[in-house]
Amino acid sequence: MWQQNQLHEVDLATNAQPFYNLMMFPYPSAEGLHVGNVYAFTGADIYGRFMAMQGKAVFEPMGFDAFGIHSENFAIKQGVHPRELTARNVKRFRETQLQRIGNRFCWNHEIQTTDPAYYKWTQWIFLQLFKAGLAVRKKAAVNWCPSCKTVLADEQVIGGECERCSAIAIQRELEQWFFKITQYAQRLLDNLDRLDWSEKVKTAQRNWIGRDEIDGTVQYHLRDWLISRQRYWGPPIPIIYCDRCGIVPVPEEQLPVQLPETENWLPQGTGNSPLADIPEFVNTTCPCCGGAARRETDVSDNFLDSAWYFLRYPSSTRSDVPFDGAITAKWLPVDMYIGGAEHSVLHLLYSRFITMVLHDLGHIPFEEPFQRFRAHGLLTKQGAKMSKSKGNVVNPDRYIEFYGADTLRTYLMFLGPYDQGGDFSDRGIAGIRRFLDRVYQWANKHKNSLQPNAPDLGSQRRLHQTIHKISTDIQSLKYNTAIAALMSYFNMLQSKSSIAEVELKFYLLMLAPFAPHVTEELWQQLGADCSIHQQTFPQFDPEFLITEQVTVAVQIDGRTRTTITISPSASKEEAMAIARQTKAVQWYLKNQEAQRVVYVPGRAINFVT
Repeated sequence: MWQQNQLHEVDLATNAQPFYNLMMFPYPSAEGLHVGNVYAFTGADIYGRFMAMQGKAVFEPMGFDAFGIHSENFAIKQGVHPRELTARNVKRFRETQLQRIGNRFCWNHEIQTTDPAYYKWTQWIFLQLFKAGLAVRKKAAVNWCPSCKTVLADEQVIGGECERCSAIAIQRELEQWFFKITQYAQRLLDNLDRLDWSEKVKTAQRNWIGRDEIDGTVQYHLRDWLISRQRYWGPPIPIIYCDRCGIVPVPEEQLPVQLPETENWLPQGTGNSPLADIPEFVNTTCPCCGGAARRETDVSDNFLDSAWYFLRYPSSTRSDVPFDGAITAKWLPVDMYIGGAEHSVLHLLYSRFITMVLHDLGHIPFEEPFQRFRAHGLLTKQGAKMSKSKGNVVNPDRYIEFYGADTLRTYLMFLGPYDQGGDFSDRGIAGIRRFLDRVYQWANKHKNSLQPNAPDLGSQRRLHQTIHKISTDIQSLKYNTAIAALMSYFNMLQSKSSIAEVELKFYLLMLAPFAPHVTEELWQQLGADCSIHQQTFPQFDPEFLITEQVTVAVQIDGRTRTTITISPSASKEEAMAIARQTKAVQWYLKNQEAQRVVYVPGRAINFVT
């Protein structure tokens, strides 16, 4: 129904309250999405659904980061051409997984980094950096992965090992393409102070940039970004070599430089890409002098593909420009980005650099890409980090099949604080399924006998306290405590013999961002003429947040000297602390300790000297 009604699509040109809700697009390389992806996407989607219920036009696009070593290594393992395998995997990701997890994805703006209509503009960005003197070819000692048979950027070597395959990286002297990110080191560092990002990500970037002052000389740990790769599966670097003219950029009107079809795509390990063995690709004409020339045969690092993808989503329907000026100014920078902290110094640092360069060259009006970034936690299984080698990776498909997407979503968010993660267990997920079943049965039981009037004062107070709690928790991504509050409130509702219409409707609205399918179904059963996800999130009335107060007599040796106003459920210790702050008690006790204190809850407190 959502797809038929295009419920999640947004008119980017006309909407008045834009809210760009971004999540890290996956690389379709393995057996499919794992539960960690669903954890990340669900947390981002709940926030997006909540913002939509605040009246925002939420743009939540999705795409596929399908070029690069990850995808190619998987293709090598499977013995299938990466082009064929990527197409197959993208279809599976989209149709059997992403469309089933309940996210409000805006599929009309899907992008794929392997599409020539996309990488044409990746190559265009390379040319902008080249023309600005920020893309240079130089000989340097570089990290070489003997298993992946390509060079790696410094950021892709963790503890001496290739971050993709864990092989020991070795040093080789090679001529390579670099982006001069070092020229931006201080700005990348300074801007961190004003970014509304998770602190651990900012700390990781500060440490990686690593400013040191030695005897008045400033130096940085950051090195230039090594961009070229000696592999097949990537966008060819748009450069031509001419004996007469030297290094010549491919003219923009000749983009894209298409990745040629070949069956000999395996990495060579020679220091050259497989493209070097395709004469019809290599041999070309110099755009300057018209003489014989050779194409660059390296492809660019897939982290360049993902360093600008968020700029492309809103303009994905434009083939004449990489990003539409008016649309970009309206929708960017990104309002909220949720993703993994492991991308702190790869994707997130590179995206900031590319955005700064495009800003400096006059292409975009902002220099930081993401207004807010929040890092989510990691899921474990029986206390151990999920990994293929341990055989404890959870495939979400069978859980969606058996329990439904709403159960999986709500369970993942209930596991622990969203920024810390939690331990996945089958026992826990069954409990969430029982909770949603009870909500469904309760709504069906009461839907035809709802009381039209407002509930009693105590019920209203509890309702508005719950609305306040859920709203506050969702805004600060405290999803586990929001769900706990929904469960606690539901237990109270279940004990009531009659339910007011406002209690049932507000409950479904509060549950909707977590469990979008079951709440939509129940909303339709109530006779609604539009989606629950187009409704406004309940607003709390501050008057109902003030808890009931009682006046308590404060006595010294049995004689009433003053009164205090406290909650009827206040403990003896709370009542004593408040009474001791009054002038009367301070005057009569004159610093002497009471022998004992007698407290009659809600009536009196007596200090016996």
